[in-house]
Amino acid sequence: MKAYFILYNQINLSYFDAKITDRFLYVHHNWKINFNWKILNLNIKSKILDYALWYNFVKSLNDKWYKAEFKVEKSFYSWILSYCKDEKIDEIIVVKPTENYVYENFKNIRLKLEKEAIKLTFIEDNSSFLLSHKEFLDNYKTPPIMEVFYRFMRKKYDILMDSWKPVWWKWNFDKENRWFDKNHSKTETYKSEMSIGLEKALGFYNYKEELNYPTDRNWAIKLLNFFIKNNLDNFWKLEDAMYEKDDYVYHSNLSTAINFWLLSPLEVINIINKQDTSINNKEWFIRQILWWREYMYHFFHFYKDSIYENNFLNHKNDLPGYFWWDDLEKLWLNCLKTSVKRVLSNSYGHHIERLMIIWNYTLLNSINPLEVNRWFFEMYTDAFEWVVSPNVLSMSQYSDGWKLATKPYVSSWNYINKMSDFCTNCEYNVKNKYETDSCPFNFLYWNFVNDNKEIFKATRQPFVVKNLEKIDIEKIKQIKEKFKS
Repeated sequence: MKAYFILYNQINLSYFDAKITDRFLYVHHNWKINFNWKILNLNIKSKILDYALWYNFVKSLNDKWYKAEFKVEKSFYSWILSYCKDEKIDEIIVVKPTENYVYENFKNIRLKLEKEAIKLTFIEDNSSFLLSHKEFLDNYKTPPIMEVFYRFMRKKYDILMDSWKPVWWKWNFDKENRWFDKNHSKTETYKSEMSIGLEKALGFYNYKEELNYPTDRNWAIKLLNFFIKNNLDNFWKLEDAMYEKDDYVYHSNLSTAINFWLLSPLEVINIINKQDTSINNKEWFIRQILWWREYMYHFFHFYKDSIYENNFLNHKNDLPGYFWWDDLEKLWLNCLKTSVKRVLSNSYGHHIERLMIIWNYTLLNSINPLEVNRWFFEMYTDAFEWVVSPNVLSMSQYSDGWKLATKPYVSSWNYINKMSDFCTNCEYNVKNKYETDSCPFNFLYWNFVNDNKEIFKATRQPFVVKNLEKIDIEKIKQIKEKFKS
């Protein structure tokens, strides 16, 4: 007899063929995770979300006359073995994990089960992404330039196309979203709901706070509709803006629901594409799913065997303690304090806060990229290996040189001051260059440029090195020596 072992991101019957078997089992893993080089301790919201999502899904399977079991265990293997013996199961079917470390862990489980005369069979995942990795490799010998891939996906799926040309004669509207509205007020957010699974999860973990992430498909659909009604029309203008008093700034907060497959990627793309809103809003939102999400997945799997071995800049410093609440209130740098606190509180932070505040800061401070990667894995609810590792390691920390990023993503205080209100309430002074209260992003940036002049020249940024001639680098070094990251 056969049974499906269902994984955390497969919350949809489209992953499975009920003709093969009507038996399903799910293990809520409430212990530490074995992740390549270290043990992961996932944040409490991720654990609650996992418990709630899967309790609800298993219940829905049983309501449809399937025979599904939900179990809380510290070990996948021990319960699979026990279940198989009790139910006389001789074959476990697993839809191949999208995350490589999970796949490797299940390959080890397969070897153990074989000794017990139980077969574990992997089948291909044809649902999680629009483009299979095989099809990606059929089209590209190496990951292409990202813009090339974006245009390929637009044409292939006929999204925002007019025959073979992009609607409005433009492929993207990058230069039109760098707005900062000083009069912006707080974004409307969807009020959390309670589900049976969430109620059980909150009780299991004795957690009293709200969880603002969908735990069933109906909730996810309501969240999508709320975003369309209240925030989509303003999305593109302020997508890159940052506000001290606004955690979301018109972002949808749908990534967790999509990554767990409460909503399919193509479903969301098609719904947004039908909306009566500006092309800018459509293109910017759809791009994140059709292009960036897909590209990260394929890029990761192309380089999965080497991505953790690279440290191009040889950065080895430890991540400061305030990334785990330690002395966070004593941190004077307001933009970093706000962004880190937001992640610790919400398990969320939008892409510009990640890129231009947190990642920028860790790169300028020569933090070990593997430590940064682990922090993002442990802190975010939408954290999956295929999206975290290439984003953190390859793009933001430049750990593999220029395989993904064409240049180091670093900036001084100027970008942060232009695109946020963080500097208004900060102890540091953005106007001073060489004083002890100078903004750290200023002297850290110029110190980084000075240390990596050849990289900036090689990545076609000689103007950055040229601007270095206007800087008193000795004073910059002195201030940096006194600064404690």
